[in-house]
Amino acid sequence: MPPRACLARCGIIPAVPEIKLMGENEAIERFVADGDSVYTGYTSVAFGLCRAIARAGKRNLEVVGGSVGIQGTMLVMAGCADRVRAGYIASALRPGAITAMMESGELKYEDYSNQAIALMLMAGALGIPFIPTKSFLGTDYLDPKNAHHPGAYLFDQKWREMESPFDGQKFVALPALKPDVAVLHAQRADKYGNVQAWGHQGDAKWAYWAAKKPIVSVEEIVDTEMIRADPGRTIVPGFKVAAVVHMPWGAHPSGLTGYYDFDYGFNAKMGLGRITRSKEEYADWAAEWLDPFPDHAALMARYVELYGQDTLDAVRVDAGPVTADGISYGHGRNLRFRMDP
Repeated sequence: MPPRACLARCGIIPAVPEIKLMGENEAIERFVADGDSVYTGYTSVAFGLCRAIARAGKRNLEVVGGSVGIQGTMLVMAGCADRVRAGYIASALRPGAITAMMESGELKYEDYSNQAIALMLMAGALGIPFIPTKSFLGTDYLDPKNAHHPGAYLFDQKWREMESPFDGQKFVALPALKPDVAVLHAQRADKYGNVQAWGHQGDAKWAYWAAKKPIVSVEEIVDTEMIRADPGRTIVPGFKVAAVVHMPWGAHPSGLTGYYDFDYGFNAKMGLGRITRSKEEYADWAAEWLDPFPDHAALMARYVELYGQDTLDAVRVDAGPVTADGISYGHGRNLRFRMDP
């Protein structure tokens, strides 16, 4: 019996694949609920999907990831998220709104490390309740007062110090992390949600499986035959994915292996870094680069209108290795650190 038929007979997957392809606003409305924990990460950056969450006005979210980048702190500034669990929070290392919100208690936070979050997501992906590590042993991280800091919300569920039942060695047990939602951006998928990705994945490769509802935007929608012809690049199968969204440039202004580099010039021009300086500056930024656009395609159309197609094309990959079957791991010859007026 073919593998798919076996899985269907056992009730693990549906007998007929469900079409998972939908628009970004529908995906966010259907699968992101107020109060959810949402993986945003630092690779497979889904800027377009994060903007859709902000536009939808979701509330009381927890943002998680080894490093929570600017797309995650954007959700804090938008009033969508009030909790962060991460090894790094963008903009928290310098004075500004994020730091002030952490100090005032408006933003709750639990600090781990990039490795710890990756291990916790691994545990969630493997379906085990916790995962052991020797990380943090011998540090003041394990001082109980650091589990009850002013911004804490996990308290005694943050970690446990234990002994191995086999040899008595001490280790730190970290709880499994199973986000309600993961928003990710990948290279391609078919309409059934079979997602293929390549390049550096970081903790995202575990988030695809740990999350209860992965929502994945992709550069290309391809035929299922192409997915089947190259199964080694399939990072998550369709039956695990809640929604797949066709969204060219969906990581922009971040980059995506084989497609485009980080658009530093646009980042400087649009002032993405200033959104965490103050709530007033965020409001000014949102009025220009978030609120006017019904979807990501409309925002990118505005980019081209302002700066020209040539400027956007300049960050496309045009150098570096390409495999025999045409998969690019390349880069752009010249990074653009500025835009001409």
